[in-house]
Order: sequence, then C-alpha cells, then structure tokens
Amino acid sequence: MSFEGKVALVTGASSGIGEAIALAFAARGAAVVVNGRDPDRIERVVGRIKAAEGAAIGVRADVASRSEVQRLVESALSAFGRIDILVNNAGGDGGAKRVEDISEQEWDAVFATNLKSVFLVTQAVLPVLKRQGGGKIVNISSQAGRAMTILAGPAYSAAKAGVQAFSRQVAREAAPFGINVNVVAPGIIRSSSRLDAVWDDLPDDLRARILSDIPAGRLGENAEIVAAALFLASPDASYLIGATLDVNGGRWML
Repeated sequence: MSFEGKVALVTGASSGIGEAIALAFAARGAAVVVNGRDPDRIERVVGRIKAAEGAAIGVRADVASRSEVQRLVESALSAFGRIDILVNNAGGDGGAKRVEDISEQEWDAVFATNLKSVFLVTQAVLPVLKRQGGGKIVNISSQAGRAMTILAGPAYSAAKAGVQAFSRQVAREAAPFGINVNVVAPGIIRSSSRLDAVWDDLPDDLRARILSDIPAGRLGENAEIVAAALFLASPDASYLIGATLDVNGGRWML
C-alpha cells in the first residue's frame, strides 16, 4: 500500500496510536503533518520520520481551539501545498470517574479534546479536500462509544459515541465531493504508558475478567489500529462511506 505523493495530517500524533499512524503513513511515502501539544514529543516523531528519509513537519496546536486549528491547516498547506488525508486521532479519557463525580469543567474538557476537536479540524480541512476533488477522513473513536467499559468514564463514552454519529453525518455530506469519511473504533490497545500503567495496576482478577470479555482473549496492538487507518485512507476503501471498523478483538459483539 503506497501513499506516495499524498499528504497526511494526523492529530494527536506525538505519542501512542497517533504516532504509530504517522510513522506508518511516512513509511509508505506520504508527507506527514505531525500534530500534538508537547513540542519535544512532536520533534521526536518528526525526527524519526526524517531519519528514515521521510518528509514531515511538526505543528504544536490545541485542536480544541479554532484559531490554533486554522494555524495548523495553514502550516500544512504552506509546507506541502495540499492535504489528502486527515486522521482525527487526538483524544483523552479524563479518567474513569462515575457520573456523579464528574465536574462540569471535566466534562467539557473531555468533550473538547475528543469531539469538538474532530468538528473543528474536519470543518477546516473539508474545504481543502473539496477544492482538490476528494480525499479521506479517518476519525478515531473507541469501543467505549458502543459498549460500556470500566477503563473510561461516561464523558469519554458519550464523546466517542458522538464522534461516530458526527462522522456518519459528515460522510453523507462529503461523499458527493469524492471524500470518504470513516471511523476506527479501537478496543483496549497497549499504546501508551498511561494505559499500560492503568492496566498493570489493575488487580489480577479484574484483568482476567476484562480479558474474558474479549473473544480474542488479549489486548490489541498499535499495528492493528494502524492497519485499519491505512485501509480506510486507501483507494481500496473508496466504497466505504460512514463506516465504523470495530477493532477490538470481538468485544463489541458482547
């Protein structure tokens, strides 16, 4: 699968799943815009891409801010002249609090990071894709948007469900312009030090119970989410419109 000549903008690409997706696009020939909020982490990912003779720029921007999103898109266009693929990956769970323990500020922060960001970046990039005659938008949701999980709270679940509903609506609007909008909904993925720490701190019996609810019997890996994102961004997925790929080891069936 080649993305030679394409430009991919990946939000939340300075660590975890986003970093893996950015590196995968670069390895397949795409120029990559690496977005995040930590300058050191951004530069580390950009450095990895350039060390492998790939093309990349890093743009620090809070994608829950309209003005910073506009600067992000302008930076991408200034550097590469176009955007062909948008991966809305930025997010954060805000902790697994019960609903009565969540403050209004915490709720708003989770929605800003996980859902408002998808709206703002999509809104900014969509006119670019229309002018170019088409493109791909891949939004990263979560199994929490479809099924209950004890590892994240109700704000995160509601926001990720919103990503899927938003994506279906935009997919219908964008399809006549040759733009495919689809979703990847990961299960529990060993993708970041935070998740690893949370998982490793769980009691053995709770880890066993969680694994027993996953037909595959294991947690997922970054590479499995990357494969889904690459597929949805490729010409092979041209007839997929508003789809959600549940990459969760079968957890969604239960």
